[in-house]
Amino acid sequence: MSEAIYPPLTRAALAIGRLDQRLLNHPLRPAILFRERLEAARACAAVDGHWIDPWHLAAELEGLKPRIIGESAYERGNVIDAAKAAFDQYLWLTRPTIEQTTRLEKALATLHGAATATGPLLGAAQAFHRWIEAGGDRSSLRGALVRFWQESHVLHCPLPLVGARAFANEAPWAPTQWMPLFLSCLAEEAEAIERGTIALEQAWRRARAQTRVQRRTSRARAALDLIAAFPVISASRLSELLGVSLKAAYLHLERFLADGLVVEVTHRSARRLFALTGLEPLREAVTPPRRPVPGRKRGRPRRDDGWHDAPASVAPSPILVPASPPEPIDYAALEEALAAADAAMARFRKVVE
Repeated sequence: MSEAIYPPLTRAALAIGRLDQRLLNHPLRPAILFRERLEAARACAAVDGHWIDPWHLAAELEGLKPRIIGESAYERGNVIDAAKAAFDQYLWLTRPTIEQTTRLEKALATLHGAATATGPLLGAAQAFHRWIEAGGDRSSLRGALVRFWQESHVLHCPLPLVGARAFANEAPWAPTQWMPLFLSCLAEEAEAIERGTIALEQAWRRARAQTRVQRRTSRARAALDLIAAFPVISASRLSELLGVSLKAAYLHLERFLADGLVVEVTHRSARRLFALTGLEPLREAVTPPRRPVPGRKRGRPRRDDGWHDAPASVAPSPILVPASPPEPIDYAALEEALAAADAAMARFRKVVE
């Protein structure tokens, strides 16, 4: 075995050990896992030829309507295909299907077999290279790595450390070059997760420090802790976790919004979701709800009614037509009718007398 593998192996072991120690019983672990799973799914899809914004995938996972960007149907179709590929990678890493689980078991057995002789990190690099050489797929072994790190006691939480960049187009494939690269990619991923964790902790502490002075019985800081722990949260979910009424939960959220401690990622739609500051990109990836144009009646407008060209906030001005001068009225026929009526009444009086 080449001596070039020992520096990246040492770096990967130290980086993963530091990260595992930091995340052990961490209060923000659900939010950290949410973000890192998105990033891992994005990175895996990218090296497989499908680039996707991770916040687009986050909107899909949260049941929101993502904004489809593209000038043509072809470009928009590429975005949808990339989102599907990233979602498949997300399933492999987090919630594999029954069929995927069967394939994961075989890949997991391969990893454990290689780790028996050379240890979990070096064994994972050797097993991955042999797996691809034998015609195996990347997704199966990537998903198996998440379970392998926990079963081999490398990590205590299911972090997706998969070394995605080791499969970039310019990456070498010779074992003496690829295995050090794979271990370096694992170290880079662990170091990036640690930096993201530190940034999230700092945002959380700043939010707690900026909380307005509350009564001793206030649940404001507990509410902030829950918002930080969950990636996105609704008022109903917050009220359930805090044990307060829905109105009280909304009051906390509106106060946090006014203070700039949280952001709303759903553009004030019917289903409002909130998150700690730092998830603003998710708001930009979500399509705003359709709202009625002021002054317009219900139903779809006609193409020729001018609503397509009129600004959304200004109603079209009514068209004023100048009135025409009145025509003279002819009373001759009315006078003849009145004269005939008078003559008839005179004759009737004579007959009666």
